Amino acid sequence: MNEVIKCIKERRSIRNFLDKKIPKEIIEEIIEAGKYAPSAEDRQPWKFIVVTKKELIQELSNEIKKQIKRILDKKRKWKKKFKELEDERLVLFLKAIANSKEDVIFYNAPLVIFIICEDEIFNDESCACCAQNMMLSAWSMGIGSCWIGFAKFLEANEEVMERLEIPEGHHISACIVFGYPAKVPKATIRKPTFIKWF
Repeated sequence: MNEVIKCIKERRSIRNFLDKKIPKEIIEEIIEAGKYAPSAEDRQPWKFIVVTKKELIQELSNEIKKQIKRILDKKRKWKKKFKELEDERLVLFLKAIANSKEDVIFYNAPLVIFIICEDEIFNDESCACCAQNMMLSAWSMGIGSCWIGFAKFLEANEEVMERLEIPEGHHISACIVFGYPAKVPKATIRKPTFIKWF
């Protein structure tokens, strides 16, 4: 099998990592792979914030839990923005995350990379391509990853955004954790795809 296709088909989202640091040169290689993604108008809009300090990762995890609690406390107000809050199963899931003593946000990963960009049309699509390049290149080097959607909640706290040195007019487009896998989940069977040919 073609090595690229093999990597695509074998990559899994990893949420269980070994307590082992990723060397700086490998982190740089992962970011470099991201920079080779296609981008709208060749803007290359991505900027990277690399976090390896365990204490800071834990603080960010706690901050996200706080923001989830805040939304759940004023659920009626937030339902307009997040229609998903009408799903009681999701609400129970969010409560479990917000009240967990464990790091169920970043999964104790040794590395968190935020991909940020300016608030401009098509920048998020470009950054998504960048993120996928990074996850696939990491997997090819034996490093697992997982896209962390909950990181978007950090945008609600201006102090945290300033601490991460995210400039005004920018937002978190993607957040990915990386680490050496402690456990690799089995592949799920891919659903039949709707394809229409003309």
